[in-house]
Parts: sequence; structure tokens; C-alpha cells
Amino acid sequence: MKRIVILSLGVLVTFALAAGAYADQGQAGSGGASGPGTGKKTESPAQPAPGPIISPKTAGHVETIEGELLRIDKDVYVVKDVSGKEVSLLVDKDTKVDGNIAAHDQIVAQATAIKKEHAQKGKWHADSIKKR
Repeated sequence: MKRIVILSLGVLVTFALAAGAYADQGQAGSGGASGPGTGKKTESPAQPAPGPIISPKTAGHVETIEGELLRIDKDVYVVKDVSGKEVSLLVDKDTKVDGNIAAHDQIVAQATAIKKEHAQKGKWHADSIKKR
């Protein structure tokens, strides 16, 4: 009888821990320039969202980048994001471009952090770009 009670309690504790971890995961991941995930994070209008940060640990990390397209330099789109920082997006044949996008358009881009030597260090690869 003690074994059944202990086993039952163990199963309940395991489910409680799994549910807590699942709940934390759902709240931590949100779109925008502030974190990974697919949900939308509501920011306070008084506090601008921080810009994307690239470090060796975030290479391959996907973010949503929103802002004004300042200029297009060959295969690099320079965007002023919602926090006011300039972000460089590498656009290539694998980038899905939705519509005719030109300088000064408001855009939304799904981008993957890349870390390569020299010229492309600190840039993002644009997976998709569309007008906002």
C-alpha cells in the first residue's frame, strides 16, 4: 500500500513540474525583437523594445524584426527597428520577399542570426520580408 501511495505522489509531482515548465515556456517565448517564439508580446508604449543582439550563443536564433527600411545596399537591407537601432538583413535567393519593397517602407522580417568571419559578422539573414 505504501508503494502505491509513494508511486502516485511521484507521478503527481512529475506532472506538476512538467505543467509548470510548460507554462513558463509559453510565457517566456514571444515575438518581436525581444525574444524567440511565435506569440506576440505586448510592450508598454513608454518602454521601447530592445534591439536584436547577436552573440556566439544566438547564432541560428530566429527573431521578428520590425521597422523602417532605411536603404538597400545590394544584398543588404538596413532597417531601423522599433528601438531605433539599425539592423542589417542579408537578403539572398532563399529569402521570401512579399511584394515590392522599397526604402522607407515599414517592414516585418523573420530573420536568423548569422555569425561569419569579417564582413558578415553581426548581421541577420532575412528568411522572409513583407510590408507592414
